This record gives sequence, C-alpha cells and structure tokens, in this order.
Amino acid sequence: MAARFFRHPKVFTGTTEDGWASAFSVVAGVITWVGASKDVPAGADVVDLQGALVLPGLIDAHTHPTYIAWIVDAVPCTVPTVTSIPEMIEALRGHPSYGKPDRGWITGWGYDESNLIERRSPTRHDLDRVSRSQPVYVLRSDAHSGICNTRALEIAGIRRDTPDPEGAAFGRDPDGTPNGVLIEHAANQAVLQAKASPGFEADSEALLRTSAHLAERGIVAVTDMFCVPGKYTQLALYRDAAAHGFGQVARIFYEFQALKHLSYDAISATDREGRTCVGGIKLFLDGSISNQTAWMRAPYRGSTDNRGMRTATRRDMLDALELARSHGIQLAIHAMGDAAIVQILDVLGNEEPWLDGFPSVRVEHASVLDVDLIERLRSARMRFGVVTNIDFFFAEYDSYSANLTDDQFARTYMVKELYERVEPFALSSDSPATTWHDPDDPYMSIQAAVTRSAYNGADIVPGQAISVGQALLLYTARARTVTDFGDVGRIVPGAEASFITLDQDLFRIDPTSIIDTRVVGTWIRGEKVFERPVDHTSEAHRA
Repeated sequence: MAARFFRHPKVFTGTTEDGWASAFSVVAGVITWVGASKDVPAGADVVDLQGALVLPGLIDAHTHPTYIAWIVDAVPCTVPTVTSIPEMIEALRGHPSYGKPDRGWITGWGYDESNLIERRSPTRHDLDRVSRSQPVYVLRSDAHSGICNTRALEIAGIRRDTPDPEGAAFGRDPDGTPNGVLIEHAANQAVLQAKASPGFEADSEALLRTSAHLAERGIVAVTDMFCVPGKYTQLALYRDAAAHGFGQVARIFYEFQALKHLSYDAISATDREGRTCVGGIKLFLDGSISNQTAWMRAPYRGSTDNRGMRTATRRDMLDALELARSHGIQLAIHAMGDAAIVQILDVLGNEEPWLDGFPSVRVEHASVLDVDLIERLRSARMRFGVVTNIDFFFAEYDSYSANLTDDQFARTYMVKELYERVEPFALSSDSPATTWHDPDDPYMSIQAAVTRSAYNGADIVPGQAISVGQALLLYTARARTVTDFGDVGRIVPGAEASFITLDQDLFRIDPTSIIDTRVVGTWIRGEKVFERPVDHTSEAHRA
C-alpha cells in the first residue's frame, strides 16, 4: 500500500513540550515517517492539512461516554441557563417526554445548588411541580448525587423506612420521609437502577452518536470511568457500537461495588484485549468538593467537624486491589480530598505493583494535595498514576471558594507540581461531572491549566500554572502513560495515525482565547471521521 503524506507548517508531535515537524506519512492507519515537508518525495500522494495547528489526537483519560450518551436528551440545568429552582422547573418542562407518560422519565443534568439563587438543593417538592405523574430525575454536576420527584421515589421503592445505603444517604424531610435528594453514588444508583434502560440496541446507537461528539472535540481515546453492569455489560455495548463505527480507543472501568457481586470470572482474558476492552476497576473513596463530601484532613470552611465523607472501607480497598491484581487490570480510586489520598498511601502504598509499563493504581482527581503527599505518591513501592481535573476549579469556582479554607484552596489542583514529579499524569474532563455547558471541552481544561483563572477571571492558584506545550502533553503523550491506550497520543513512526487540526495556533494566541478553539478535522487510523462545516456567513463577513 502506497504511503499518503500529510503536510502542515506546524505539527506538534507530542514527543516533547516543543517537538515539531511539518510532514508525516501514513500507511494502513499507521504513521511510518515524520519529518520536514521539503523531504516529501516528488509525486507523492499529499494532503495539505487545513487549520492553524496539527496535534496528536487527544486522550480523555477520565470521562463517561455512556453518561454522555445518556444525557443526549436530558435537559441541561447548568448556568447560565438555570440559576434558580423556578428556572430549573421551567427547563425540565421542555424535556421531549414532558406530558407524555408513555415516553417515561423526564431527566436533567448539571445542577449545583451553590449556583442557584436559593443556595439549596431542590427536593421532590420542587420537582413535583414539573410532574406528579411522571418520574423526574436530575443528575448533579458532580455525577455523584442527584434529585428526584415523589413518583421516582415510589418507582424505586424508597420509603420512610428505607435505610440509607452504605457510604451514602437519602435526604429526608423533618418527619423522616425521603425528600428526593440523593447523596452520593449508592443513593443515586437506587433511583437510576429503577429507571429502565431503553434497551441494548438503543443504548448502542446512543453510544455511537457519542463517538461523533468526541471526534468533534478531537478526542480519539477515552476511559469510561464508571460502568455498572446490568442486563448487559458496557463492554458488550462498546463492542457492538464499535462494530457499527465507534472509532475511539476505549478502556472500560467497572465500578467495584457493583462488580464484586458478580463472579470473579466475569472479566475474561478476551475482555481485556482489543481496541475496546476492560481497563480496570473503579472504587470511590470519597465524594466531591462542591458538595462538601470530599474527605478532608481538616474541616471545610465555616465548620468545626465537617470533613466530608469516606465512602469505602480499608477492606474494600484491599479487596478491590486483589480483584484488579488477579485480573491483571488497573485499580482506579476516586479520591478528591487530602484525607482520602493519605488513606490510599497508607493502605496501598507499600503493596507490590502488578503491571509493567503502566501504574497499577490510578488516583482519580487528587484535588487537594501538598508536596509531601505528591512525593509519597512518586516514591511509593506501589506505582501510582494521577489523573486530575482542573476544569472543576475553572467551572465550579464559586463552590470551591465557598467550601475550602484558605489553606485547602491554596493546595487545590497542584498541576505544576504533579507535572514535574509524577510521570504517569494526565488532565481529563470527567464529563459530564461538572457545572459547565460543554463539560468535555478539552480546550477549556487546557486554558484553565495555563492561565489558572476561573470562568469569571478569578485566580485559581496561579503558581500552579503550566505552559501550553505541557498542557497538550497532558492530553496526549503524558496521558498515554496512565493507562494502556495503545499507540495514540503522539505523531511518531509506528504510532496510530490519529490526529487533529485546530482553527487556532494555541502557542501564539492569547491564552484566555484557548477556550474558543474549535477542531477543523479529526482523523482516526488515517481516516477522516470529522470535518467542521465551512461557515460561509463568517467567510462573507471577513470578505
């Protein structure tokens, strides 16, 4: 097969913070040569790439494509559209199922009570104003918690005498009756499991649409970091979607509390192989900062005793480790608060790693740290990787600044220190688990890491800023060190020919404009899977 050459003045190869080329060749979906455009052979098949900058395809090392597929028809309840409970009620009445009981649930996503005028969580009494006959459910911005109406509680069988799940809670009225507030995963799942899936075929089609959504953002590899097996597994879903065109590399992480109830043989050798495969097990050790459920060493601002929630025991941690070890897959632990990170180090830090080339244990978020904890992560016998989310700090500044003490705030998302000290390290979106209208926009995350400014211009610990080149590596070559994604994330000979073109040169523009970046084209394995339509109106205006 003859080589096809791709040419552009600025090709960021992902080899170093300033690794550049101007041409590369592709054969059968693999990059075979990288060099200068002047060295492209005469008469070769050449594609001149459009746009201002070429990058390796991006890796979102912690996201939730099945959740993204789920919210395709759900109503956004985020700022600036929804800033009050009446606005949320009105927005939910715009759901396509509203007033059509035969079409089932009315769903929404993305609220954060700290961004509502009332400064409180909506309850079933509020959502009953949307509908009393149809179940209503809204996922909180952190994707840990949620709210539902009275009808949804009835369907889920949650009553006054229903005990709180372990590591979670049902909000209650003064008389003990559940009020529709679902605090942390186990409570949230009690309602979500009562919400029947539309079926395997419909779920596969929704996931396939998510592939196009990811390609539009330039994302060519993902982890699905919260998969709960039900009537069928997410692996079966991904593989069916892949057979119909889902193009991204996908690594699936099953939630430990759900997986431990299945046979230990539930993950087979073939499940761990291929472009879409099981990558690991996910364990939740705490909650979120915006909800004051992240497990902290010191109390939150304004409190003498609220240090958040611990959502897994030491026994859970060791059992999850042994399950991951026995299957030769990773263990990912959600730990936002510094107390949760200390617990990981104390319980697992001296355990023997079991994977070659990649961290056996991933610490997800690692939101509040200090240099000593980072050094413990780096030097532990266990090989740890870290995946963090500066986009939370950017989009949820109001709740972070209200909830954290000055000391905690100053140690939040220490991206620069992690970049310099922990090699297996990545930025990611955790979409849709943040209060932002486009939560998996990587350019929002990159801008936040470079400028260390929130959505409103407020400083978010400027001393932890990194360069554009460093931020891009955390979405490309460095991101591929946290999990085995195959050979994506670099433009080098032997790598998969998955790359993107952007409409802005991120190295030359004002960093506060990075968020305005749009993908011009996305290629996966040498084939174009996304091309941005030409805006003729803008062209005419420029003319």
